[in-house]
Amino acid sequence: MLQTIPKISIKPGYCPQSEDKTPEADAIDFYRLRQLTNSQRWQIGAKLTRWAKTLSLRGMRKACPSNYQEKFARSILGSKWLPILTPTNDSSMWIQDPSEIARLLHPIFATLNIPYYITGGVAASIYGDPRTTRDLDLVIELNRDSIAGLVEVLETAGFYCPPGAVEDMQNGRGRVLSVTHMTFVLNADMMLNADTEFDRSKMARRRLEALDEAGIEQFWIAAAEDIVLSKLLWRKQSRSQKQWIDVLGIMKVQSDHLDRDYLTEWAEELGLIDDLNLAFVEAGI
Repeated sequence: MLQTIPKISIKPGYCPQSEDKTPEADAIDFYRLRQLTNSQRWQIGAKLTRWAKTLSLRGMRKACPSNYQEKFARSILGSKWLPILTPTNDSSMWIQDPSEIARLLHPIFATLNIPYYITGGVAASIYGDPRTTRDLDLVIELNRDSIAGLVEVLETAGFYCPPGAVEDMQNGRGRVLSVTHMTFVLNADMMLNADTEFDRSKMARRRLEALDEAGIEQFWIAAAEDIVLSKLLWRKQSRSQKQWIDVLGIMKVQSDHLDRDYLTEWAEELGLIDDLNLAFVEAGI
């Protein structure tokens, strides 16, 4: 049975997610995305990621049969690749999406009583326009004195933790620990929560969301408003168009569910109010 699409009005200034799509087609796509649950939207993004990895692996195995393992690991891990991270196990284990690494990390954080939330591309797919994403981005609440204990548990669970990054975090020179699971060729960037009012607010407003198709497995995800604000901050620093597209995707899907007072208050505080107002216009809300 075909889904009936109601008549959709498009406000002036509405901007499609890509140049080859009309505002009408874009608005219809987002109407359909709003009918899905957060976990259903993530499953679309997860399947896109696994499909992209499958095609990449097939092509590399055909073109470079002698060293396709290294080339695949390099394509997935990018600048984080090291020779030790080239997989040697069954290649079927490599076709995973970031929710797999979340499943591995969640019980570790729970056991060690480490508050965390997922952010970045995974959160953008949950709340907005599903897309492929390579890494899992997390923010954790952890004292630097406890980093060694976390690293010990992670390494026991099959993660590679770069010694230099671990030392930098312990000595206060770094805030990000990028860990790679050596069986699944999956990476997670774990960032220490900053001691600012905004960062404390993001941690306090995190919410449990399901990522699996059955809606049973739950993980801590940053709130949609905080993802919007964070991506506006990242875009201000990097001028990344991907951050802007993610912002519009979240706002188009969440629209009436967004806490506009919270967004406006923090946008003014963070110097983002002009960007936020433009995003409201281009998202058509």
